[in-house]
Amino acid sequence: MAHKPIDITPDPKVLVALTRTPILPIDALSELIDNAIDSFRAAATSGAPSGVRQVIIEVPGSAEVARGEGMIRVRDTGPGLTEEQIADSMRAGYSSKNHYDTLGLFGMGFNIATGKLGRVTRVISAREEDSHAIQVTLDLPELMQSQTFTARAEQIEKPQGLRHGTVVEIRDWWPDGDANSGFIRELAKMPKNTLRKRLGRRYATLLRPDAADPVVIMVNNDRCQAFEHCVWSPDRFVERKAYGKIPARISFDQVISSARRCLHDGTDFGEHGTCPRCGGTESREISHRVRGWVGIQRFDDQNDFGIDLIRNGRAIRQAEKAAFFEFSDETSGRVEREYPVDQQYGRIVGEVHLDQVPVDFQKQHFQLASDEWQEAVGFLRGGSLLPNNWADGKANDSPVSLLFQGYRKVRNFGRGDMYMGKYNPAKGKADRIPRSVEEEYYRRFLNREPGYHSDAKWWELVETAAEPPIQVLPECPECGFQNTPTAEECGGCGEVLDGKPCLDAGCGKQILRSATVCPHCGTSQVPRVQLPWKCTFCAQENKAGADRCEQCGHVKDAPHPASPASLNSASADAEELGAEQLAVVLADGRTSSPLDVRVRTTHRPILPAFGQAAVPLVTSADTRQITVYIDPTHVVFTAMGLRPEFLVATEVAQFLHSLHRNLQGRPGHTAAVLTAEVLKKGWGDAVTDSPDGVRSDIKSLFDQITERILRAPHADRFYDELDEAQQLALAGSMIKSGADLAELGRLKSTGGYLRYCDRDTVSAFFGRHPEGWFNGLVWEDPWPSESEAGTVIARKLQEDLRVKYLRCLEDCASYLRYDQPERLIVVRARAAVDFLAGKLA
Repeated sequence: MAHKPIDITPDPKVLVALTRTPILPIDALSELIDNAIDSFRAAATSGAPSGVRQVIIEVPGSAEVARGEGMIRVRDTGPGLTEEQIADSMRAGYSSKNHYDTLGLFGMGFNIATGKLGRVTRVISAREEDSHAIQVTLDLPELMQSQTFTARAEQIEKPQGLRHGTVVEIRDWWPDGDANSGFIRELAKMPKNTLRKRLGRRYATLLRPDAADPVVIMVNNDRCQAFEHCVWSPDRFVERKAYGKIPARISFDQVISSARRCLHDGTDFGEHGTCPRCGGTESREISHRVRGWVGIQRFDDQNDFGIDLIRNGRAIRQAEKAAFFEFSDETSGRVEREYPVDQQYGRIVGEVHLDQVPVDFQKQHFQLASDEWQEAVGFLRGGSLLPNNWADGKANDSPVSLLFQGYRKVRNFGRGDMYMGKYNPAKGKADRIPRSVEEEYYRRFLNREPGYHSDAKWWELVETAAEPPIQVLPECPECGFQNTPTAEECGGCGEVLDGKPCLDAGCGKQILRSATVCPHCGTSQVPRVQLPWKCTFCAQENKAGADRCEQCGHVKDAPHPASPASLNSASADAEELGAEQLAVVLADGRTSSPLDVRVRTTHRPILPAFGQAAVPLVTSADTRQITVYIDPTHVVFTAMGLRPEFLVATEVAQFLHSLHRNLQGRPGHTAAVLTAEVLKKGWGDAVTDSPDGVRSDIKSLFDQITERILRAPHADRFYDELDEAQQLALAGSMIKSGADLAELGRLKSTGGYLRYCDRDTVSAFFGRHPEGWFNGLVWEDPWPSESEAGTVIARKLQEDLRVKYLRCLEDCASYLRYDQPERLIVVRARAAVDFLAGKLA
C-alpha cells in the first residue's frame, strides 16, 4: 500500500520541548478524553450526532510498564477524522477549533499529552462513509534523529468493530534517566478504581444519565460513575429576618453579556468588521452565560466543600474556594478569607458552567484576568460577602452571598440553621448529630439507598432535633403499672425495673441500681479497692490482686478451714450423736439450763492452723446451743478406740464448767465429774456395744457397698489386679454360692464378680481406685477438685480422704475375723462402721 508523507512541521512559536511541560498524568489522559468528547460535539453540530457516545480507555498496570510492555489506548465512537484533520491535529500549535465549544486544543494539548506518556503514538480513525481507515504513527525518537518532522500515514482496513471513530495508542515508554520516565509509572500505579472516581468527578455533568448528551467513559472495562454532591433539595430553606426564605439550593441560567469573537483566535471584533489580531472575517456571537447551581451540603467539612467550575463538560476547578470565599481589598491590597469564618467547617458547594471563559495553557485554571472571568465571578459572588464591607444601600444579593447570609453559621441545630441534631434534655436544646452518624448517612447516600440518597432521612434529624422526645411512661412487666422513666422499682408491686446483680456471687439477686447495701444478704455494693491481704489460715501477707495465698494456697477472703463458716459446708448432721434439751445437776444442787447439742461430722480433716496436725473436733457454742464439728476418722477414734460420744460429752462438760464460774472450787464442779453426768444424761446405754451387734452392722454395710461399686469406674479392670489368693477366694465364694464359673468372663466386664469378693478385697479395690467411690456413688462426700482447690491442696485432701476411709474399711473387714474381740477392738470397729454408714449416699 502506498505511503504518503504528511508535513507536521511545528510553528516556530512552539519549537520547544513540549514533552517537558509540567502536567499531571491524569491531565494528559484527560486531554485525549477531551478530544473524544469534542468529536461528539462536532458531530452534533454538523447535524449527524453519534448514536452511542462512548470513550473506552485502557491503562496498563505497573508490572507491564516495568517490563516495558503494554500501551495506553483511548477509543471513541465519534464520526472519525480525515487524513487532513489527523495531520492538523498532530501539527504542534495548530488548531482549527474555536475557543468556546470545545474541550481539547488539538495541537498543543495533543502533543503534550501523548509525548509525556510515551515516545510512539499511533492514531487510527475511520468514518462511516469510508471503506477504509487512516493510520498515522508519530515516532518522536525517529523525528528527533531525522529532523524531518514528518509522520507516516497509510490507508488500512477498518479494525474489527471500528465502523467510525478514532483510536489513539501510546507505547514505547521513556527510559530510566529521562525526565518523563516516571510519568507513565505514576499513571499505571494509580488504582483503577481511584482513576475512575477522579474521572467521574472531572466529567460528572457529562456522565449523568439526565445530561443533554450523556457520555459513557470506560476504564479497563468498568464504567466511570458520575460524582454526586450530597446537597439539600431546593425546597429546603432557612429564614432570615433581612432576607426571608433562603433556599438550600439556588439554580441559575443567566446570559450576562455577549460579544462577537473571531473563530480562529477568539479576539473580540468590537466595532471592526475583521479580527484586529489575525485579520480574519469568520466570527460568531458568543453569549456569556453562567448556568448551574450553588447549594448547601448536608454535612460540613474542613476541606470537602467549594464549587466545581466546568467548561464544556469538564471540571476545570474542583471544589474552588479562593474565587468565592476570599475577598481582595482594592484599598489595602490584602486578601482576606471570608468563609468559613465563624467556624472551621464549610458546606457551600455547587456546579457552575463557564463555557465562554478561556482557560490557561495547561487547563488547570481559567484565565483570571479575562473579562469573561471577572463578570462571571461578579455575577456569582458579587463583592464582599460580609455586610460591613458593603456600600450604603448596596446589598450583595448574588447566589453565593445569599447562601453565605443564610448558612454561614451552624449554632442552632435543627430547623434554625438547617443542620441535623439530637435533643439534649440536660441542655434543653439540640446538640450536633455525631459525625459517625453523618458518615453512616453519607455511606448510604453513596449506595443510593432510598431516603438517604434523597434528603428524606436526613431531614428527619433536622425537624426533630429541637423537639423533646415524647415521654413514654414505662410499664411494669409484672403488674402493668406505669412508672416514671427514672423509677428504679415499680410503684405498684415493687418489682425491680432498673437494677443490678448483688456483688455477692452467692446471692446474685437483682437489687436497685442505686442500692449501696443488698437488702437480701446485707453485702455492701460499694466496690472495694484491692489491697494487700492477710491469709485467714496461715497469716501470710499477700500482694494485692492475688487470688490465693502464696504460702498455703488458701483462697483469698475464704474463712479459716476450722471455722464454723467453713465447716458447715464440709459436714453433715449426725443426729445420733447429738442431744436435745440436755441438763445436768450442778455442784450447788441446781439444774443447768437446757442445752441443745448438735453434732456434725466432717468429710475432711480439721486443721487448726497451717502446718499443724489435724484435731478430732472443734466447738462453737452460745447459751442455748453447742455445735461440735467432729472428724470420726481421726486417729483417736480409729486407732485408739474412743467413741465420738465421749469427746462430745467432754466438750459439753467443759462449756458448762466455764459457764458457771461462780461454782469454782466447790467439790464436784470439775470437768471430769461434769463429763460423767453429761454422758449419762445424753447418751446412757448408747455408748456401750455388743460384739455381735457391731458384726451385724459391718456385714450390712459391706452388702450396701458391694451393690454400689458394681457401677464404679475401674471395676472391670480391677479383676486383673487381684493376686492369686484373692482370685482363689473369689472362685471359692462363687462355688459356695452356686454360681456358674463359666459366667466369670461376663461378670468381669460388668463388675458383677465383686459380689463374690471378700471384704478385704473390696477394701483393696477402694485403696487403689478411691476417686470413683465419691460424689454420690458410694459416699456422699465430694472428691476434692484440683480446679477448685488447686493442685497441691487438692492432692493433699484426696490422700487424707483416701486414708481416712480406707482405715475404717480395713478396721471393719478385720473385725469380722475375730470370734471374741476385746473391748477396745469393739469400740474401734463401732466408730468405723458408724462413720462409714453415715457417709453412704
